[in-house]
Amino acid sequence: MSTTEAETSPLFALLARQWRLDAEVQACAFTRDGARLAFALGDGTLALASMDDPEAAGTRWHMSIENGRSTIAPRARPVAAPVKVSVGEGPLRLAAFGPSGFLLGGATGRVVRVEADGAVRVVVEHDRGGVDAMATSPASLSDQAAFVAASGSVTRYHANGYTARAMARYDGTARTVAVSPDGQSVTLGFEARLSIVDVASGAREPFEIAGGPVEALSWSPDGRRLAAGLLDGGVALIDIADRRLLRLPDYPAPVRTLDWSDDSRQLVTGGAFRTIVWAVGQGSERPGTLETGRSGFVAVEAARLHPRLPLVAAGYENGMIVVMAIGHRDELVIRDPAPGGLRDLRWSPDGEHLAFHAAQGWAGVIDVPTHMFKQIDRRTT
Repeated sequence: MSTTEAETSPLFALLARQWRLDAEVQACAFTRDGARLAFALGDGTLALASMDDPEAAGTRWHMSIENGRSTIAPRARPVAAPVKVSVGEGPLRLAAFGPSGFLLGGATGRVVRVEADGAVRVVVEHDRGGVDAMATSPASLSDQAAFVAASGSVTRYHANGYTARAMARYDGTARTVAVSPDGQSVTLGFEARLSIVDVASGAREPFEIAGGPVEALSWSPDGRRLAAGLLDGGVALIDIADRRLLRLPDYPAPVRTLDWSDDSRQLVTGGAFRTIVWAVGQGSERPGTLETGRSGFVAVEAARLHPRLPLVAAGYENGMIVVMAIGHRDELVIRDPAPGGLRDLRWSPDGEHLAFHAAQGWAGVIDVPTHMFKQIDRRTT
């Protein structure tokens, strides 16, 4: 793996650890405690990086007593490479599992648990095809678990053991799965439909909506709405109480990321030539948008809401990464356009790190100390 093949901006060089891994990166995730970061690779391996970095940007950050100017010293030593763990046959599905580990599913149907030290243990072997999709339970649930869609069934695996419970059945191949904030419903996205299954009541017939392919699913934290990102149809917004569907079209690119604010009033999406922030549930039938960031000629591939501040990180098809405040046009460019189109971004639970992966095996993590944004108005627009 290489860290030197791409030119980097001065700020990126100071804040980031970047690697070119030996295979395409298909997904990334932080552990729930934020101590580890994992990249799932196309060759069936997992690359693990520790957030315990002795030369993290925060430790190299200095402020002048005389003029209050902040500076970041360069690293004194080369960046350590991630530790690679052989898991199975790709493509791999990845989810955080327990406080410090991960759950992965592969093309053979094997589901494994990977601990913080890299130890691998097989959880189950599905005998009818590979793992379709995987998701963790919402943070609002105290009973943490992972939900695995495989062999026509969604199975819940408890994080404190290996107990499993079948939650829902489905036909076809699921592209994505999501669980409602109260754990009462499971949503599945398919090639041509979206299915909401009420697992609490045991209802046999799911509520289905035609349309797709479904690229992403996200429940609002209050459980009132479900957003679906589509490959070629923008965003489908579903009111759960009355099953009313509202389409938010006119996206020039696939919508592959959806993030809700904690108060369920803002929905952040990629898929356009700027970051789109919808203002939802404020009295109008159709949500309005909050002008955020700048419009350009390259589509936003991923847009991720900061877990604690009204900030959004956006990654573009040309590899550029910016951070901006919701409702403001100013952007901080953290990564200039670079080889390999960006695929996804992930914030650490504390918002101090931003992970990314791009085409051609590029992956990394950017230190984003909170005091970098002390001048930004933190009031939600």
